[in-house]
Amino acid sequence: MNNLTALSPFTSVSHVGLHTEVIFAWEQRKLENFGKATGGTSIESEFSEDGIYKVISIGSYSENSVYNDQGIRAIKSDKTSNRVLNKNDLTMILNDKTTSGNIIGRVLLIEKSGIYVYNQRTERIEININEYDPVFLYEMFNAPNIREKIIKQAQGNTQIYVNWSTIAMLDYMIPSKKEQVKIGQFLHSISNLITLHQQKCFYNIYTFNQTKKL
Repeated sequence: MNNLTALSPFTSVSHVGLHTEVIFAWEQRKLENFGKATGGTSIESEFSEDGIYKVISIGSYSENSVYNDQGIRAIKSDKTSNRVLNKNDLTMILNDKTTSGNIIGRVLLIEKSGIYVYNQRTERIEININEYDPVFLYEMFNAPNIREKIIKQAQGNTQIYVNWSTIAMLDYMIPSKKEQVKIGQFLHSISNLITLHQQKCFYNIYTFNQTKKL
């Protein structure tokens, strides 16, 4: 009797010497499968210079997908208590103040709990970390060719927006959790190097311009 195993069309078999390894290919998942999603609500009434939370709103999303601190703070209250973000959460911006789509669909990765609260038009995604790696998903969603899937769902004229109920059904190809971690760490290290390089370039340009004024 042959020791044959029925494999799905999305798997392959690698033979190395006497070792046979089944390699599972990437599988299709919908955006809504990655974790619990909760839409933001207006918390402008809780803004205060004495606030303890940093606020994530549309102006917090930069074109290099890192948090842009606008100096807006929110107080601890009943209204903000269920808007406090935890480590490994992702937040996604659902609108853009321009028609170019430079911001819409971008996500931020929360690296520490209890620091941020999120405002309206931001969707919180509490990642199912048993199956998905937050760093991998952060890098994937912000990749230009991937984010294009969301941009294509945009509506509006002067300011464009997307509805979560629509984009939640978008399909993505996802590897195993183990592969996600490896890919996410690799891409994140590159992203950090690029950010540091951009900061150094900005510092050099700023310093040069200041020197010219002397």
